[in-house]
Amino acid sequence: MNIIVALVALGGGAFIGYKEVHKRKAMSFEKKKEKAEEILVEAQKIAEEILTTAKSRAVNLQESGERNLDMTKRLIDQMEKSTNTKEQLVKKQEEKINELKAKITSLEEETSVKEGEIEEIRVQEKEVLSQKAGKKEEEIKKEIINKYEAEIEQDYKQKLVNIIEETKEKAPRLAQRIIVEVIQRLTSPTSVEQRAVNVNVPKDIIKGKIVGKNAANILYFEQNLDVDVVFNDLPNTISISAFNLVNRRIAQKALEKLVKYPKDIDTRVIDEVIKRSKQETEEELYEIGKKALDQVGIKVENKELITIIGRLQYRTSYSQNIMRHSMEVCYLATMLGSEIGVNTETCKIAGFLHDLGKAIDQNPDVQGTHDFLTKELMEKYGFSPEQVHAAWTHHESEKPATAEALLIQAADALSASRPGARQESIEKYIARLQALEGVAYSFEGIKKAFAISGGREVRIIVDPTVVDDEKTQILADAIASRVENEVTYPGKIKINVIRKTKTIEVAK
Repeated sequence: MNIIVALVALGGGAFIGYKEVHKRKAMSFEKKKEKAEEILVEAQKIAEEILTTAKSRAVNLQESGERNLDMTKRLIDQMEKSTNTKEQLVKKQEEKINELKAKITSLEEETSVKEGEIEEIRVQEKEVLSQKAGKKEEEIKKEIINKYEAEIEQDYKQKLVNIIEETKEKAPRLAQRIIVEVIQRLTSPTSVEQRAVNVNVPKDIIKGKIVGKNAANILYFEQNLDVDVVFNDLPNTISISAFNLVNRRIAQKALEKLVKYPKDIDTRVIDEVIKRSKQETEEELYEIGKKALDQVGIKVENKELITIIGRLQYRTSYSQNIMRHSMEVCYLATMLGSEIGVNTETCKIAGFLHDLGKAIDQNPDVQGTHDFLTKELMEKYGFSPEQVHAAWTHHESEKPATAEALLIQAADALSASRPGARQESIEKYIARLQALEGVAYSFEGIKKAFAISGGREVRIIVDPTVVDDEKTQILADAIASRVENEVTYPGKIKINVIRKTKTIEVAK
């Protein structure tokens, strides 16, 4: 019974729950339906608004299109009118151009006719003038041309004379300015070379070893190298002097080796030492030549020539070192050349090699003066004719024919005349002055002659009753020629001939 009651109760509860759920579902459906109806109403409103807006826009677009169409039609009408107007203008211009062409053609024909008539009249006038002048047309033309040529030539000659006179007037001042500027740029020291060199000897007993029995060793040594060796002037010192400085250098190296030689010294040892010293000196000469060429900026590939150039380091003239003298001339000539605008490369090479012949002129097997030897060497080693000419003519064995050659002369004189650049003994100096004065006194009509300015000028006073004004120039030329042929001197010597007259009258 209880179970039945329980089941009934359970079934009744389930029924009541089902009804409640069904009621709730019914309420939820009603709400959703109401909400859907509301959404549908709202969507209809929005659709109506969109439709209304679209219709309004369509109407606006139609109106705008109609307005644009009207405007385009009006523009097309205007363009058609403008095109028609332009076509009419073009037609009118073409008509005018055709009229002008016709007029030009007519004028050209008239001009051609007139030119023919003028040419006929010109020919007739020429014939009439030729008949009146009695000459042909070609003869008259030639006379007129010759007349103008003569006038132009005369005018040219006069202008040339004026230019030459002006140049002569300005040239000395300009040359002085250029030379002063160039000298100021040269800063190398003077290049005086001493004739003797010394070799240090640690013990006097070594001197005796070198001298040998009865001075046999030293006599053999001096004879082989043509040098003078002095042992007793200074303590622990051997002095070497020689005319040929290359031999002096070889002797210096040889004596330095003999001083250190541990055994007895005889002629065999001396020969061996001299041989090695000569080889070392040859190598040294090559290095000296190469260094000098690099310093002045000249490229030479031939080893033999480089060695010959190196020999200039051991050559002097009036005690002036020829290598340094050559470098000075190279620098001076190059600077002078750059100032006046000539070939500076020719100036550089010719200036440096102008005394190249002095590298070999002391060799007894070589004949000729150093300038001719310079020419032969430069031609042998392939230098250009311009460079050879500029280098070897600095003593005017051949007349200088180029500006570069004259500059080498000037640079050589500048280097040689620098204060302290050259030295000579007092005996030679006095003898040279006496020789200069003696040449002057050898001519007739000389009252007094003075060698002044260190022998660079000879001032001569003549007897005015024997030598007139015309003869002074002739006398100066003759004395200069005799000096060139008979006197040895560095640089140039000025011959100054003076003729002084004095006239006195007494008024009574």
